Amino acid sequence: MPQFPIDRYLLPETPVEVPDGFTEVRQSLTAGLPHRVELGAGVHAVLILPTGLARQWLHTDPLAVVSTSADDLVPRPAPPAAPPPPALVGRVPLRLVVRQGTRILGSVPLAAGLRRVCPDAGPAVATGAAPIAVEVVVLGWLLHAGTVRGSGDYGSSIALAWRRADRAVDQFGPPPINEFVWRRRPPAQRVESELGPGRLRYRYLLDKKLRRVLR
Repeated sequence: MPQFPIDRYLLPETPVEVPDGFTEVRQSLTAGLPHRVELGAGVHAVLILPTGLARQWLHTDPLAVVSTSADDLVPRPAPPAAPPPPALVGRVPLRLVVRQGTRILGSVPLAAGLRRVCPDAGPAVATGAAPIAVEVVVLGWLLHAGTVRGSGDYGSSIALAWRRADRAVDQFGPPPINEFVWRRRPPAQRVESELGPGRLRYRYLLDKKLRRVLR
């Protein structure tokens, strides 16, 4: 059975593995933030934490955990019967800014297993330029408060994987079916999903041939 179309957008329940064709990069964060990670092909990523709260980090234990990918991999508890009171966001906004030289290709929020292509087709079409396209996978990270404050070995680290994303693939899915043919099938044999503001749709036929149409 083909892979479900949105599997790549879901967070994993097990430690993230390096996909086939990707190059793994693991680094210790000993120089503080922002931290530069060389990916290759003239592309690098910069790990940043935009908080604007310098005094908070000066009075925090340097070995206190600020953020870790383990939080994305643990089982989620059952939701409480009553909703909790409103509170400030507890997760720090760690991000990877992917750049080619001084040119920003994209921004990737740190979430375990997240895959993101930088840049998307929009900027390249608008400017007529042809930047290098890369796909980045967030494998894991561990950030301590001392690393946010400055340089030093506090046990912080980050793990990524990347590949060039501007090359053609050698594997292709089944041919799409006509929309009118799909709608004439019984409702029990049709599955349709709509993703995001761009109205990206996936359609399945639940039969022996299991065809998909992407629009």
